[in-house]
Amino acid sequence: MSISPYQYQLLSQSFSTIKPNFHCFCVSLNHRLNMHPMSMHIPSEEHQILAIEYQLRAFIQQSLIRIANQKELCQYIVENISSFKALRPSVCDIKVLCNCFLDTLKVHLGKQFTLAVRNAWKRALHIVANVLKSELFGMTNVVYLDQFRQKHQLHHS
Repeated sequence: MSISPYQYQLLSQSFSTIKPNFHCFCVSLNHRLNMHPMSMHIPSEEHQILAIEYQLRAFIQQSLIRIANQKELCQYIVENISSFKALRPSVCDIKVLCNCFLDTLKVHLGKQFTLAVRNAWKRALHIVANVLKSELFGMTNVVYLDQFRQKHQLHHS
């Protein structure tokens, strides 16, 4: 799954729109996250929250730069995985985080949150979530052709 040049443009433009007011975006995101039961540990002290906001902004920006090249994106996420591990998320938490991120984008972008923008972010979040789940939990949704053939042969033997 990849991002088209048009989707890349939409992602960049919409992120540029929320960047100047990223603190408010994060306050809204945190409010949405708090409405869901999660095992992920989100610090409550202001200096810790501001540090996470700064890391999140940098992570989104750097991920968007690399999103067109999945190998580079994976390498970047692997290099920064310790920040995620420190929050101790579960697989479900990653899904909640992605959904809350989308909901928060919708509120903060208003009329700019078109179906095309929503789909671009859904795709980008799906890609990033898959890499995170692979690195954090050893999960993958990739089925290798030789594994598929072996399973298929075993069932028909």
